[in-house]
Amino acid sequence: MRVLVTGGTGFIGAHVVESLLRQDHQVATLSRRSRGLPGIPHFSLPVDADEAIDLASSYEAIVHMAASSNASLSMADPLGYNRINALGTLAMLEAARRGGAKLLFTSTQRIFKPALDPIPEDGPLEPQDPYAYSKLCGERWLEMYVRFYGVDAITLRFFSVYGPGLVVEGGASGVVGLFVGRALRGEPITVHTHQKRDLTYVTDVARSIVLALHKPVVPGRSYNVGTGVGTPLEALAEAVVRATASSSEVIVREGPGFGYSVADISRAREELGYTPLVGLEEGLEEYVAWYRSQS
Repeated sequence: MRVLVTGGTGFIGAHVVESLLRQDHQVATLSRRSRGLPGIPHFSLPVDADEAIDLASSYEAIVHMAASSNASLSMADPLGYNRINALGTLAMLEAARRGGAKLLFTSTQRIFKPALDPIPEDGPLEPQDPYAYSKLCGERWLEMYVRFYGVDAITLRFFSVYGPGLVVEGGASGVVGLFVGRALRGEPITVHTHQKRDLTYVTDVARSIVLALHKPVVPGRSYNVGTGVGTPLEALAEAVVRATASSSEVIVREGPGFGYSVADISRAREELGYTPLVGLEEGLEEYVAWYRSQS
């Protein structure tokens, strides 16, 4: 299958490309980076919306991952994040409509209201920042294209992804990356009580994309991609200290309310055949080795 991966040079996207290539798909990438992955056809943004639509509409499948994804920075730039994320998704949906492509749209756990129990796909929505709103807008436009135009499109919502490649300019992004960076520098790691995360290794996320690409699922469906296991941040910090053999002190403080974000993955398990394979200890070992190799 000829597959275009938007954002295919990014942290998760590069792993998705690798997984697709192992399945003998013909893959190209589209992103804001001037250079693509070795041996992979690459198209560099910016191009205008019409050019992007024309380009993407020539593929049999589109995995749409391209986005500005720093949730904290989105608070200062809601217009920019929605212009790139929401309107970018609209352009890829239009490309899928014109070319008859299957489209997989990647969204985020951050659209949900934090909850004590694992969150199902129809859980209460309460986007946590402009980034999350931009993703939710993309989901709504996907529903429109499925309903009115019969586009074969689904949404996969990722929960707390970590693994090799998880860095951004100025340091690590994401709680695992932040903790590992602190541990390797011997700095204290401060965590709050009543906080849990569903920590999902990046190769499991990439595998969910490959599974979804091949499954004849109902257009318009959404799927949570996580582990279904909530890890307290204190336990994560202690695991990171062990994995890095660090002298960092773990400081635990009372949290402001609760912050739980754990996926109910029963739908992905039943309909996509998705099962997470990489446990936290193994994932941290691999991530720490990669992180060290970058310094």
